[in-house]
Amino acid sequence: MDSTLVGADKAFFETWLDYELWANEEWINTLPKFKNRERAEQVLKHIIGCYSGWITLVDDWIDKPDAEVHIPKDMTELLTRWRLVLRSRDLNDFVEFTGGKGAKRKIQVRELLHHVLNHGTYHRGHLRGLAECEGMKDFPETDSVSYFVRLRDLT
Repeated sequence: MDSTLVGADKAFFETWLDYELWANEEWINTLPKFKNRERAEQVLKHIIGCYSGWITLVDDWIDKPDAEVHIPKDMTELLTRWRLVLRSRDLNDFVEFTGGKGAKRKIQVRELLHHVLNHGTYHRGHLRGLAECEGMKDFPETDSVSYFVRLRDLT
């Protein structure tokens, strides 16, 4: 693959890691507003647990159950580790894992990182649904467009 494209891919993922941190922090700051804070924390811990579970394929990390995840400490450490993986690994490399039904699978590092970041977006939508069901009106808008517009407004 053209080294210019690889550099562009890495820059793209760097931006998405920045977005991921920002979006999670927005929801962490919203936790006190939830009537059922415990459920909202479970969702955030699951997002961070995904970082933990999948990074074991590409980094020296011992996975822990979602219930043992520490917000925001583990989030910050794991996103930093993902950033180091991004900077040090060939995104085209394949890693192997055992799927849910015991089948051996292979996935590229780029696909794995995309999955991890997309999974976070999916579950932040889950948090938004919980907030709406509780009648919360002032929850954060963490769609990626909001992040990119905010970045441009700051410059």
